[in-house]
Amino acid sequence: MIKNIQVLKDTTSTAIYGSRASNGVVMVELSNSMDDFVTESDNALSLIYTIDLPYSIPGNGKEQTIDLLVKETTAEYKYYCTPKLDTETYLLAEIADWEKLGLLSGKANITYDGTYIGETFIDAASTKSKLTLTLGTDKRIAVKREKMKDYSSGKSLGNDIQQTFAYQLTVKNNQNKPIQMVLKDQYPISTQKKIDVNLLKETSPWTTNVEEIGVITWEQEITSGETKTYQISYSVKYPKEMKLNL
Repeated sequence: MIKNIQVLKDTTSTAIYGSRASNGVVMVELSNSMDDFVTESDNALSLIYTIDLPYSIPGNGKEQTIDLLVKETTAEYKYYCTPKLDTETYLLAEIADWEKLGLLSGKANITYDGTYIGETFIDAASTKSKLTLTLGTDKRIAVKREKMKDYSSGKSLGNDIQQTFAYQLTVKNNQNKPIQMVLKDQYPISTQKKIDVNLLKETSPWTTNVEEIGVITWEQEITSGETKTYQISYSVKYPKEMKLNL
C-alpha cells in the first residue's frame, strides 16, 4: 500500500543516486497498514472513522475483514484460579489507561500469538481502572485443592457444636518462566448472631481479605518449576438444634 510519493529532480536526484538519475527519480514509500489513511474523530455520541483511500472489496461473496486502525498498548499478564469452583487456570491481560484507546462497547475477537482464542465483550462504560481480557486457560499451571483431614474436626461445646475446616491449595508453575499468580478461596459468612464463623491463624498470610463476602486472595510471583502451597482454615460454631449444610 502506497503511503507517500515524492519526485526528485536535477541535482537533488543525482546527489543521492548518481548520474543514472539525471532525468529525475520517483520515490514511493509503502505503508504496512491503513492507519495513515484513517482519521478518527469524536462527535460526543460516537467515534467516526474517515477513510481517505478507496478500497476494493472482492466480489466473491465471502466475508471480508479490513484493519482500519491499529493501536498498540501495554498489558500486565496474570494467571487466575479459584480452585473451589474450577481448578482451571486462566491467563488474564490487564490494560491500564484503556480509555485512551477509544474503544466502543461490543463484542471483540481475541487473537493471542497469532491464534484466535474466542470472543469477549468490551464495556466502554465501565468505571474500572483496568480493562481485563481473558486469554484462555493454561494447562501448564497446575492447581489442586484438598481437604486437610488431620486439621478438620467437630466437637461439642455445651449447647453448641464447633466444626473446623482446613484446606490446602497447591500451585505448580510448569512453564519455563516466572508468572504472576492470583489465587482465590472463600470461607462462609454468618448472617445470624447464633452462628459464629472465625478465620483461623493457620490460614496462610493473604494479599487481600474481603470480609463482607468472605473471599481471600493470594497474589505472588511463582518462578519456573516452583511449587507453592497455601492453607485456609476456619471454624463454625452453631447451636446443636440447628442443621447447617457445611
